[in-house]
Parts: sequence; structure tokens; C-alpha cells
Amino acid sequence: MQTHIAALAALALVAATPAFAGDPVIGKQKATACVICHGGENFGGIFYTLQLAGRNADKLAIKTNKYKTLKVLHPMMNMAVAFYTEKEIEDVAAYYQSIGKPFLTSPFFTIKGDDEALPAAAAAPAAAPYTVAAK
Repeated sequence: MQTHIAALAALALVAATPAFAGDPVIGKQKATACVICHGGENFGGIFYTLQLAGRNADKLAIKTNKYKTLKVLHPMMNMAVAFYTEKEIEDVAAYYQSIGKPFLTSPFFTIKGDDEALPAAAAAPAAAPYTVAAK
């Protein structure tokens, strides 16, 4: 009976681990195209685009996979992630989570959902819709 309990406890620990385990070092190398629009460690990205720094890696990978599988339609994103593997998407998501807070925010616009961007290694709260709003 005790072995069954131990096995169930081990199974519960495995189930509680994050769904994705990307490598942020590899992700940084793979994110060169992403950085142009979404920013990176030393660049804030294009003006109206959501900065990805500090985002929860699991949520980011799930959303990116939806673009890849055309479950969410956006011409630029569908095309940009079409040739990434699931592992590469996980690596890029891990890289963005590892950065922490965005490098630069626009003085004219804020992006709703930036409250999700937290210091590196911190868990992100529930996702908010990402929209651009004028100050």
C-alpha cells in the first residue's frame, strides 16, 4: 500500500511540473527575428507591438503554437512562426521569460497586459487581453 502511495506522490510531482522546459540560451539565438518586433534585452521592439520580455513562458509557447497551427490568425505571426519547431518555440518563450521586465516602453502608448511582465523567474498572474491603448 505504501508503494502505491509513493508512486501516486511521484506521479503528482511529475504532473505539477511546467508543461514546457525551453532553453533560454538557445532561445536567444532563435529569437533574432522575434526581437525586431517584440524587443529583447537591449531593444524595445517596434512601437505598437507587444513586448514579450518577462512573459510567462508556458503561456507564450501556447499562444505561439496557436499562431503556428493557424488557430489564431494574424498574417505576420502565422508566417513568422510557420517553420519553428515546438522545441524552438519553447526555447524562445524561455528566453523571453528569462529577460524580466521589458527594456523600454513607449512614452505615448502602453500595452494592456504589461502587468503580466514580471522579473525573471517569477510566475506571471492570469493573462489579460493584449491591446494597444493611447495614454
